[in-house]
Formats: sequence, C-alpha cells, structure tokens
Amino acid sequence: MTYLEAVDWLYAAVPNFQRDGGNKDYKIGLEGPLQLWEELGYPGSQIPTVHVAGTNGKGSSSHMIAAGLISCGFRVGLFSSPHLFSFRERAKIGTQMVPESFVARWIQAHKSDFEKSGYSFFELTLMLALSWFTQEEVDYIVLETGMGGRLDATNICDPEVCLITNIGLDHKEWLGDTRALVATEKAGIIKAGVPVVVVERDEETSKVFTQTAAQKGAPLLWAAPSNYSTDLQGEYQSENVRGAATVLSLLLPEYERRWVQGIQKVQELTGLFGRWSEIQRSPRVICDTGHNPEAFKKLVAQAQRECQGKLHWVLGTAADKDSSAIIRLLPHESHFYWTSCSSPRCKTAEALGAEAQILGRIGREFSDVSAALSAAKTAAEKNDLIFVGGSTFVVADLQL
Repeated sequence: MTYLEAVDWLYAAVPNFQRDGGNKDYKIGLEGPLQLWEELGYPGSQIPTVHVAGTNGKGSSSHMIAAGLISCGFRVGLFSSPHLFSFRERAKIGTQMVPESFVARWIQAHKSDFEKSGYSFFELTLMLALSWFTQEEVDYIVLETGMGGRLDATNICDPEVCLITNIGLDHKEWLGDTRALVATEKAGIIKAGVPVVVVERDEETSKVFTQTAAQKGAPLLWAAPSNYSTDLQGEYQSENVRGAATVLSLLLPEYERRWVQGIQKVQELTGLFGRWSEIQRSPRVICDTGHNPEAFKKLVAQAQRECQGKLHWVLGTAADKDSSAIIRLLPHESHFYWTSCSSPRCKTAEALGAEAQILGRIGREFSDVSAALSAAKTAAEKNDLIFVGGSTFVVADLQL
C-alpha cells in the first residue's frame, strides 16, 4: 500500500467530519477511541501529555506549548487538526510531519481490523499519531481536541496538565447553544487531581470551570498576565501566550528563560501557518484560519488598525458556520470577494454573495480562492490590505 492509497482509504472508508461535517450518523463519544486504543496496546499512554481545548486559539496554544518544550531540549509530538495542505500535518515532531512511509505501513497493518469496526477518521488519525510518537520515543505529547472536550477522542488521555483557551458558540448542534453549555463540554477534559489552566474569565463560563474543577478535585489556575512575545503576529495571540506560558510554568518552572525563547519562535520550531500570516507585502496580503464571529471581531479590528489604504476581503465559509454574523462585522466601505472552496463542506460563493447583499456588503463571486485573490490583487493599491480567510478550507486552497 502506498501513502496516497492509505490516505485515500482513510478519507473514503470512515466517517470524516472535516470532509463531510456533522450529520445524524457522525460518531462522537469515547467508547470507540477507548476500544481502539486498547486494541493497539495503548500507544502514548506512558508519555507525559498536555491536553488543550477551547473554541478559538487551541491550535496556536498547542503549538506554543510544543515550541516551549522543544526549546527546553525535549522531543515533542504534536497532534492537531484540521490540516491545511497535507494530511501529515496532523502529527508532527517539531517541524517533521509524520512520514509517508509510516502512514502507509500503519494503515496496511491494521486496515482489515479497522474495516470491521467502523472507526472515524479522527479516531484513526489520533491513534496513528500516538503510535508514531511512541515509536519515536518522544518526551512529551501535546494533544489538541478536535471538537468540544468531554466526548472528544483525545479525552482518553491522562495528562499532566489541561488548558482551556476560551468559549464561543461554535458547533452549536453538538456542544450547545449557550456559552455555559459549551463551557460544560470543554470542561469535560478536566480530570481528578490534574491541574487545569483556563485563559478566559467571565461570569457566564467561569462558574462552570470552578464547579467542575471542585467536583473533580482538580487544581484550577487562571492564566497569569504575561508580557512575553511571540512570532505569531495576530494581536489575539496575547491571550494564547498567557495560557501557554502558564502551562509551561507549571511543567518546567526552572526552565522559564528557555521556554520563553520557544514561544518567541513558534513558526520556526513547529511550522505553524495560517495565523495572521503575511504572504505578500505590496499590496499586503494576510491569511488567517479564524472562522467564527468571536475570531472575526479581533481579526477585523486588527485589519482596520494595520491597513493604510483600503480593505479587501477574500472570504469563504463552511456551510455550517454563522456566516451572516461574520459578514455583519465587516466594514461597509471594504471591497468583497466571495469565494467557493474545493471542500464539499463550503458554502458556495453565490450563496455567500446573496447573503452578503442582504446585509449591504455587495461584492463579486468566484468559483475558487485563487481567482478571488487574483482579482483582489489586481484591484488593490500598494497601501491596501487584502485579507484571505473565513475558513480553514479557504487558506488550504491558497496556491503558495
């Protein structure tokens, strides 16, 4: 079996949320991953682990923690999702992605057993990562939840510390339609006796974390104020730095100087991309994977502050996202380029454009991201700012 055959089998043979989105047949819960983990001999169970959940910022925070640990001299396995350009991004040791040869061998060795049990894409991908990390004898594992926390497949772990970044109304059909309900799902990663760091502190969600931590006997720490800097340029990263730094101070208090250096070199040490990433300077082109109203409140504010000319928005969204709430945040005087994506989960440019027109944001519609970005570059002047995003799928379709 080749690598491409293995990945094609994964995409075709099992439920896949990134490809298909949620539906009545989509699997969620711990019974499947616990059974699969047992069948495979509990890979990764003997390796110290950090578990990260949250609506926004969990990917950046996971990479910051990994970078901090790497800077202290440790080999760190990082499991994160979704990927942008390659399936192999989901499992990394530093900047090294899981090798094609390992993916092919692992799927080939277990495929017949997997076919009988109907495990999900996410469950299998998690176990593939843990198996590789175990083979490579990493010193730490950082696990980013896929969705929620309580019933997320990553919640099988027995971590050294947990981190919860923030709470927003995303995946409402799965996690609940109030911030308190979503917080309850995220708080499901809290475990007896395991310290949990929470970044966001507000009236509606804080009591959920306080009560859950007390019930489980878990030390609760609110992320400490921080003046540490990072090479990730989004202004929203200041909150993620606070959470990551608090986690690292718990794990390695004696190595503060070294893990601070890691937070300052996240892109170099982990290869993270798509967080206020500049891909062209004149006119300036920024891409970001932020995909919900909570993220766009901060993204729009930063774009307005940094733009010296006019703003151009190349935007697409997943069909299950609250695109109207995102569009309402965009300044009326901007230029808009609504785009379809290659993923079947994306809303069409025509549907997005019609929605935007009702909200007074009239723009042009494009069948793909490259055409939309090309049009924006043609129209923009050198002091303008072009923002590309609205969905991970939009950034993934960039031809870089």
